Amino acid sequence: MIRFDVSTLIRSRLGSSLDFTMNTGPQRLSDLEVVFLRGAIRVTRVQAGLLVQGLVETELKVSCVRCLEPFDLPTTLEIEETFRLCGSKPRPEQPYAVSEDGWIELAPVLREHGWVAIPIKPLCSPDCKGLCPECGANLNTEPCDCASRKVDPRWAALKQVR
Repeated sequence: MIRFDVSTLIRSRLGSSLDFTMNTGPQRLSDLEVVFLRGAIRVTRVQAGLLVQGLVETELKVSCVRCLEPFDLPTTLEIEETFRLCGSKPRPEQPYAVSEDGWIELAPVLREHGWVAIPIKPLCSPDCKGLCPECGANLNTEPCDCASRKVDPRWAALKQVR
């Protein structure tokens, strides 16, 4: 849980703000694992509720699409979300709310931004060789001679012409 007490801002005048720092170790944000979260968050009282803004450096645990090995993907999450005040009517553009006791929970916001930051095809390195389609060997770590052994049956007759 990544929570901040913003109860003093709820009754403050518009434009009032609080600054928070975030420096946590490994976290599980529902279905997304992060190695760390470091950054600065500013919470400002606005007409619609509380505006949460900040930059958070992190490394996301993802799997390479070629070799299927897990790796840490460094990324920066740019957060800008408005939390509606407790008791106000939920709206689609404001899915997050301040709790009744004056706390905001940032884990769902960080999770959402984390998933958006992951590329469609994450690679452990640009030159990842992937897996052998025949035996499944990770070509980055072990050699494979499957390609040299397999001959297209249409060309098999040519092997005898030596």
